[in-house]
Amino acid sequence: MAPQIAHSVRGRLRVRYPVPWLRAQRDTLESGLRALPGVRAVSGSTLTGSVRIDYDPFQLAERGIVEVLERMDERLGAPPAPRRPAHRRRVLEKKRPLLGLLGTSTVLAAACLPAPPAVVAGLVVASEVPSMLRAAAALGRRRLDGDVLEASTLLLLTARRHFVAAALLTWLRTLGEYVVARTVVTARRSLHEVITPPDAVVTRVEGDTPRPVRVPTLAVGDIIVVGTGQRLPVDGTVVRGEALVNQQTMTGEALPVERRAGDTVFAATTVEYGEVAVRIDRVGLDTAVGRIVRAIEGSAEEKSDIQAFAERLADRDVGRTLGLAALGTVLARSLDAGTAILVSDYGLAARVGIPTAIVASISRAWRHDILIKGPRVLENLARVDTVVFDKTGTLTLGAPRVTSIARYGALSEDAVLRLVAAAERPFRHPVARAVARLAAERRLDLPEATTRAERIGLGVDVDVEGTRVLIGSRRLMEGHEVALRAALGDEMAAHAVGASPLFVAVDGRLAALLVLQDELRSDAPEAVQGLRARHMRNVILLSGDHAEPSRVIAESLGLRHHYADLLPEDKARLIAGLKDEGRVVAMVGDGVNDALALDEAHVGIAVPGGAEVATEAADVVLLGGGLDRVVLALDLARESVAGIRQTLGIAARANLVVVGLASFGFAGPVASVLLSHGTTVAAALLNSSRAGRRLTVQSPA
Repeated sequence: MAPQIAHSVRGRLRVRYPVPWLRAQRDTLESGLRALPGVRAVSGSTLTGSVRIDYDPFQLAERGIVEVLERMDERLGAPPAPRRPAHRRRVLEKKRPLLGLLGTSTVLAAACLPAPPAVVAGLVVASEVPSMLRAAAALGRRRLDGDVLEASTLLLLTARRHFVAAALLTWLRTLGEYVVARTVVTARRSLHEVITPPDAVVTRVEGDTPRPVRVPTLAVGDIIVVGTGQRLPVDGTVVRGEALVNQQTMTGEALPVERRAGDTVFAATTVEYGEVAVRIDRVGLDTAVGRIVRAIEGSAEEKSDIQAFAERLADRDVGRTLGLAALGTVLARSLDAGTAILVSDYGLAARVGIPTAIVASISRAWRHDILIKGPRVLENLARVDTVVFDKTGTLTLGAPRVTSIARYGALSEDAVLRLVAAAERPFRHPVARAVARLAAERRLDLPEATTRAERIGLGVDVDVEGTRVLIGSRRLMEGHEVALRAALGDEMAAHAVGASPLFVAVDGRLAALLVLQDELRSDAPEAVQGLRARHMRNVILLSGDHAEPSRVIAESLGLRHHYADLLPEDKARLIAGLKDEGRVVAMVGDGVNDALALDEAHVGIAVPGGAEVATEAADVVLLGGGLDRVVLALDLARESVAGIRQTLGIAARANLVVVGLASFGFAGPVASVLLSHGTTVAAALLNSSRAGRRLTVQSPA
């Protein structure tokens, strides 16, 4: 069995397994991988079902690890990777809506011109064939639905020689289908531009000759040169040169970072200064941001729940429409009046108006660097009444600084920092980056470390130069029976200023305490106020940190409900409890320890630079901007639902007018078609045009 690769960059691989299987086989899998020459660290998480492998790319290739995993999976009896269900409700079933629109346009033109009646009748009947086939299929399933109603109406119009009305009805349906298809295609094209514009040109090095080529022609292994102001179209490894790269979309770092030979760079990031030659590791939808795009693209054409409900409602109203048509025929003493009433159904509004509004809103969100993974996510987002924030990296910058180091043994500050930096080197979380920055500033030479275990939300257990080093929270230390009495005063002092203590134990004895200070995001207060202005039932803060730093942050934001000292499963349980209370919950987070909560919430939102597992678990991924994008995503979703209600309201009023006028003989078939279906298609066109319009967040008064 080929392992399911969740994420891959040069030097790091993450593989996904079912949680129950990994819980049973984790130790065997980890020990087998650690035995491979070149593997630096292996960490399996039974919470998220993933195994992270850090390796030396100069000693070991990714393909070699995958081959070893395949053999181990076969020996250990790993279950096959989950497959997407084959049946997926789609917005459209028609493959070529443009051809259908051209055909029905021709038929409508012929019906309006003085053509021979036999020719017009033949063209009209030919254009009705798709409707007849759909009706026959419905009757074969013993269903009386909108397709049967439409086919009956068309046959009656044709039999009554109302060729213009029949052609107009078919043309409006195909026009509506074309509007939906065009909206989906435009949205998909915009989504692909998140990776790189389709007409982008980049310089590829062929031998010693630089040559401009279009991005779609690039392949893994090619060398490209990217300079100041250019956006990287691929994931790759720098082979020469230096540059400052803005990586906020992928790492969340607000300032550009220096990239040089051996460093990894990502698609959708921008070179702000300098020039680098990059060897391509992944292209297109295989890049880190491309995998997010692929997940969204796969669900963009699925029917929303509200569309499915509207279609069922329209199908149930078929009997009512037939009854009204019979009544109208009697009242007006005209079969044409009854025929006119038959066109007043809600099927077109459900099939055209709703998906157009939803896809247009998702497309608008992409233009604001908000990636929404499908129509159902948009619907849930519009219903959210409770927002839960993770603290570190979400409400705070996620870039803590080591402000002080308290020592409790013979080791010097540099000796402690050297051990901690070596232990944290395989990891990319904010604490690891803070320690790495300080070690680099002091120009410390770091030894190799072997990870014994990583406990998400607690810390790590490593071997460094024959010494066992524990680094993490009080809970981790207490679990290993490390005495912490000597650090009590320093711990309390750190909590008093809202800082976080990081304990270090060497060979079972407390060696030091690092004090890490993070800063509140400047836009966090305004985002919280914006959510309150939108009548949220509650805004809640969660943290795996100590209670005191969490309290300081919560009070500065005016949040009454805040919870600290939470493990990942505790966060998920709290979200589940809120759902049990009847709340619609959005969880905003960024780290591996937020993945369970993001998955548990009705809507999981990953902030810019979130961990790979977080962006995979989230329903909404923010690629840029600040916390105002959370508020903006809610506004877009609510506006989308308002647009759907408006479309359904227009359709309902138009149908009511048709029934009233036709019942008294004041509206014939052509006028009824224009009123009922014409207004619905016009509303769909209006929603489609909104896709390119930008929305701004209204600041709370």
